[in-house]
Amino acid sequence: MRKISIVLVTVVLMIMVGCTKQSDSGNNETTNASFDSIVNAIKEQMAKDLKEAGIEEEVLVDGNIMNYFHTNLTASEESDPAIPVWLEKMQLQQEDIANGTVIAAMMSVNADEIIVLEAKEESKVDSLKASLEKELQAQEQTWSQYLPDQYEKVKQNVIKTKGKYLIYITYSNPEQIEKVFDDQF
Repeated sequence: MRKISIVLVTVVLMIMVGCTKQSDSGNNETTNASFDSIVNAIKEQMAKDLKEAGIEEEVLVDGNIMNYFHTNLTASEESDPAIPVWLEKMQLQQEDIANGTVIAAMMSVNADEIIVLEAKEESKVDSLKASLEKELQAQEQTWSQYLPDQYEKVKQNVIKTKGKYLIYITYSNPEQIEKVFDDQF
């Protein structure tokens, strides 16, 4: 009788461990995502969109979209003078992000701006989202008084979170970039 009890307890424990592992993997929506894969997929989509819009020359060169600023928000402020500008503009705390990239049009007649952030801790996601909402307010204020067609892009802005990842999209086809982001998870 004692052997049957031990076997029964062992089987029950194995079933419980198996169920626990399955539910853990099902709840972690960022298991397949990496910051670099998200950003690279976005750049590839942007390059595809520019080609479809009729740009004939190579638009994705050395991992960057031509005619767009690429700012690594976690680099040292001395390495890129744009970093402190972005951090201050969004009231973003650099120590709250594990990774951060801004891809923004160089021309002041184009509102395109894509920001991808990875929070160091999930507890920072809400404050990072608030920073992105401040950026949206700044874009609305700028473009509502400047170029109506670009303001229409801003009005279609998407701010989204998945686990520790956040994305801010002001773009001609925000749903395409949003899909690329979603597909990474």
